[in-house]
Amino acid sequence: MSTLRSQPSNDFHAAPPALIVGVRGAVWLSAEGEVEEISHRLAARRIATGVRPLVCYGPLAAKRLKIEPFPALDLLELFAFVYPARFCLPTPGGLAEALDISLPGTLEAEAECLMAAAECLFDRLAAIAKPDVAAVARFMAQGGWPWGGMVLAALGESGEAPHSKSLIAGMRIWDRLPEWQDQPPKPPPGAFPVEPVEARAQLVRLLGAGSEDRPQQMDYAAGVSAAFMPRDHVDQPRFVLAEAGTGVGKTLGYIASASVWAEKNEGPVWVSTFTRNLQRQLDAELDR
Repeated sequence: MSTLRSQPSNDFHAAPPALIVGVRGAVWLSAEGEVEEISHRLAARRIATGVRPLVCYGPLAAKRLKIEPFPALDLLELFAFVYPARFCLPTPGGLAEALDISLPGTLEAEAECLMAAAECLFDRLAAIAKPDVAAVARFMAQGGWPWGGMVLAALGESGEAPHSKSLIAGMRIWDRLPEWQDQPPKPPPGAFPVEPVEARAQLVRLLGAGSEDRPQQMDYAAGVSAAFMPRDHVDQPRFVLAEAGTGVGKTLGYIASASVWAEKNEGPVWVSTFTRNLQRQLDAELDR
């Protein structure tokens, strides 16, 4: 059965017919607007003659026709070229929704939808014509992209072969992107404990050679290290209440344990003080 419909007006896609392959049959819409309901076998025979029809998701059409993938003008490829990185369902209805055209309800309407989608995409191409777009299209055309010639015509480009350097330049899209710095997020700190012997050794390094021997300061540093042991319960921190007299060297005592934990686990240790004067004292000790 065949029906004559209006012929598309855009020369870029007037030549190829549109093919919709259903589960039990196919619809063939000619360039003259004639709609035919044909069998899978007849559709396969027409494709075997070398005709490149408009399709939506060529691999599915080939699978339903039970033939090898065939050369075709797949509108999903053209959509991806015109609207890179934009989502579209790989169906005629998905194309219609993405391009804001009438949603098809029958196979015949789907074939007409392919024609309308092609016209819409070529209109968009003409509106965004830029040298870099044409350069990419020319590179793809040289590689055998079925849409290449029609896309170049839509962009107002001649068919003359460019110099090889300008052809390759079309694919150097990174040169046209703005510079940015994208640092990956830092991994969470580890959970290695601080042993008392490590705190004592760190305190010795912080004090340096020839420092005064302070057994109480050593004991204080070793005792504070318990705060950096693994937790006994989930979401409950470890507490250490430590007290020492004036002049013992408490600041360096807990800095020793804290710095060992920071080095072993590659994470920060926050120190809260009651006065700003103690903050300045901490800064002075950390600068040693």
